[in-house]
Parts: sequence; structure tokens; C-alpha cells
Amino acid sequence: MTKAELYEQIESMTDEEAAETKLIFAPDWPSKATSIEEIRKRTGTKPMSPEEFDRHFGSLPTDGEG
Repeated sequence: MTKAELYEQIESMTDEEAAETKLIFAPDWPSKATSIEEIRKRTGTKPMSPEEFDRHFGSLPTDGEG
């Protein structure tokens, strides 16, 4: 996205939309800082085991792809 396109996008927002918007500046995205491993280090999280996933989300409908 160019600067002009970004400004145009911002100018087209209502004040209400702008209040709900978060702008993330990540010039080297994707980067090591945005990797899931680094995010997990910063937030202190870990991947769910299949059992934890089932307990948390329960039975999910299939997507019909197999």
C-alpha cells in the first residue's frame, strides 16, 4: 500500500470507525518479531494440545472437505 492509498483509506473512515481501528507499522513484515514463536514468548502462551483444544472449543462442525 502506498502512503497516498493509506491516507485515502484513513480519510474515508468515519470518526467511529477510526476510533475502533488499530494501525500496526511493520516495515519488515513478516519478521522474526512477528513470528508465532516470538509472539508466544512475549505473551507467555503455548500451543494447545489436541485435548486442550477439544476442551476449549468442543466439537466443531466439519468443513465438508473430507
